[in-house]
Amino acid sequence: MDSIYIFGHKKPDTDSICSAIAYAHLKNTQNDATYIPARLGDINRETRFVLDTFDVPDPEFLPHVFVRVADVMTTDVISAPATCTIHDVGRLMREHRIRAVPIVDEARHVQGVITENILARNYLKELQVQGLADNPTELGRITSTLNGRLLVGEPATQVSGKVVIGAMAPEAMVKYIAPGDLVALGNRENAQEAALNCNISCLIITGDFDPSPEIQQLARDKGSSIIVTPHDTFAAARLINLSVSVLQMIGGNYITITPDTLIKEITTELVGTNATFALVNDAEGVLVGMVTRSNLVARRPRRVILVDHSERSQSAEGIEKAEIVEILDHHRLGGLETAQPMLAMIAPVGCTSTLVLRRYKELGVTPPRAMAGLMVAAILSDTMLLKSPTTTPEDVAAIDDLGKILGEDPLAFGRRMYNAKFDIETLSPDVLVTSDLKVFSLGSKTVGIGQVEVADKDVVLARKSEILEAMHQYQTLHHFDLLLLMVSDILREGTELIAVGQTRTVEKAFGVSLKEQSAFLPGVLSRKKQIVPPISNAL
Repeated sequence: MDSIYIFGHKKPDTDSICSAIAYAHLKNTQNDATYIPARLGDINRETRFVLDTFDVPDPEFLPHVFVRVADVMTTDVISAPATCTIHDVGRLMREHRIRAVPIVDEARHVQGVITENILARNYLKELQVQGLADNPTELGRITSTLNGRLLVGEPATQVSGKVVIGAMAPEAMVKYIAPGDLVALGNRENAQEAALNCNISCLIITGDFDPSPEIQQLARDKGSSIIVTPHDTFAAARLINLSVSVLQMIGGNYITITPDTLIKEITTELVGTNATFALVNDAEGVLVGMVTRSNLVARRPRRVILVDHSERSQSAEGIEKAEIVEILDHHRLGGLETAQPMLAMIAPVGCTSTLVLRRYKELGVTPPRAMAGLMVAAILSDTMLLKSPTTTPEDVAAIDDLGKILGEDPLAFGRRMYNAKFDIETLSPDVLVTSDLKVFSLGSKTVGIGQVEVADKDVVLARKSEILEAMHQYQTLHHFDLLLLMVSDILREGTELIAVGQTRTVEKAFGVSLKEQSAFLPGVLSRKKQIVPPISNAL
């Protein structure tokens, strides 16, 4: 089944992480695809507390949504062990209709590649019967290649002579035989005896005729071997050339890539050169896949579901190249465009997880306790324990419903969650400014708005000078017209708004005078409803 990634915005908060996980759980109950919860950034302290409390693993980190090799590669690669013969590889190519076979050791590390061109160049277009002088091989390999029976000799015995076809009279044939050669002939006993008396290494009897006991004993006396094969004499002689070890002929000129390599990085190599495939190795050098030109033609964009955002600037790198199949969000609709119709649930509620619970109910699925706990945490985090003006009756009802599954007082859990979050003294000014920063394009202006939720804003304001310094540096580095930090005091139900950049916009938007670049805004706790609209209007 297809893999579809579900993720929230950059700088993920508890809602962004928990909604992705809970929604992926719901979607995986429908068995129409594999849904993978993901994140675009690091997990903050509050979210870490939540995941640890409910023993839920971290979602996968997703650095981008460009198409990767892992999204298009063939994973069931037909490979061959380094112990096989050229004939074995040729049979694999014929049976599976493939043009290249990687040769691997026991750990599946690639030793080289046999391609159709290598086979053609070395054997299939040869008219003469070659010998084994340059490529010695073992009797066991020859026997297997000839589909034969080793009547006299040991499989591990190595032979290296030339191959002689015994198609002439014995007295003429022996002139072409040297000690150590291999002789292929039919059921002519006088010719068999003459060949063995030349101290050959191996007598190959074609037509599936067993030699007489006397011939077998003569072979033992001479230290020769006997193989019986059902093939005719010329076919047997030609097949011997294919019994050499595959390592004698592997090519080393091939492209190797990793599962995370971007398709756009290898397209030129596979389309604009003679290369027709690339081997995919993991971090340990183990063969895990292959990419061919056919894979490139059949590739499709990565499929994603967005939660808690719908703006390109807040989403993954490459989102414009992805196929967005759903959006669940409680913010304003961003500027993303889609090529296909999709499910979009964008509603003015306090938290995305409220919409996730709505989807659970629509699909008739009861969330397990861990998923209920994640959604409780997300809703209480986004609504500041249901005190934010963004809180709706649906959010309150969701907490009531989920609390029954959770089996404890949701608000008591919420207070523990906030206590785990508010270890401000250990956080650097940079982290305070950027850990929950969202970027907005308001007209021609770029505005960054960060938020820190605390039980006592004075703990943060005691470090105001170093926070302002960090904000000035961040504003300059990222070219913000205005950079704001909301220090939201849950107990006082208000926000100290710190501003750098075009600060007159703040004074105009809220009718306040900034003192040392900040002002307290009573009753203001919501970035989305109480900060962004006035700033947008003022700009």
